[in-house]
Amino acid sequence: MFDVSGLVPEARSVAQAVAEVYYRHTQPWFVGLICFGSAVRGGVLPGVSDIDFHLYLQPSIFVAADGHDNVLPLDLLLNLHRDLARIDPAPFRYIDGGAETDFIPAGHIGPIPGNYHLLAGRLPVAEATNAQVKVQARQALAHLQPLPPFVAAALLQHGTGRGDLAHTVRAFCQTVWPVVDQVACLLQEDALAVWQLPKARVIELLPIELAIGQRARAFDRAMRHYYATAAGVNDALAVIATGVGFLEAVCNWLHANPVLRAL
Repeated sequence: MFDVSGLVPEARSVAQAVAEVYYRHTQPWFVGLICFGSAVRGGVLPGVSDIDFHLYLQPSIFVAADGHDNVLPLDLLLNLHRDLARIDPAPFRYIDGGAETDFIPAGHIGPIPGNYHLLAGRLPVAEATNAQVKVQARQALAHLQPLPPFVAAALLQHGTGRGDLAHTVRAFCQTVWPVVDQVACLLQEDALAVWQLPKARVIELLPIELAIGQRARAFDRAMRHYYATAAGVNDALAVIATGVGFLEAVCNWLHANPVLRAL
């Protein structure tokens, strides 16, 4: 009952297994399930990329917790995770799933056409429009911090757990990559098409004669080297340094082009 045909080949078996687990545990409330990101748009980096899912469920299953509505009952989560833990996510690093209701929260947009695939059920919310994607990109870039506080704090720490630099590098990469997409969205008339391309091709949309293009490519090289080798501290720090350099270039570019910041 699960359609994985719209995914890249290396994602299909993992997505099939994950979909079966999600559906088995949430069937009475199941509305739909999508997979999105690199599993759809391509550019999977083995051992680096995650595989992303949104599980849409009827509102009645969610319980309120500390002001958050999209929280599932603990017993359901424990049983679901036991089955999820039996799945080998390779070639992906891990399975990243989220449970959603049948409405779009304020400040969010629906799935972007071409960046997601419906595995089962139906999509209960409207897809994002080109205008919405551009507005969201502008809003996100308006609050961009070249040196995120969590990175600054992490560089004062060292050791197992909280001081593990690898965790900081991964979280930082997940901060930088959406900015690459958002900048490309402002440069292109068709913002939807940007989110349908693998990351490497999105970088090609950033002009190499500009600092944003040069530094995005430097970050990509440092990131790929870090994950492709038995990387040490210097390689990890190079990812952070080149990533911050790219974010600084984006801030300077926006300052020099105020029309791009206008909402």
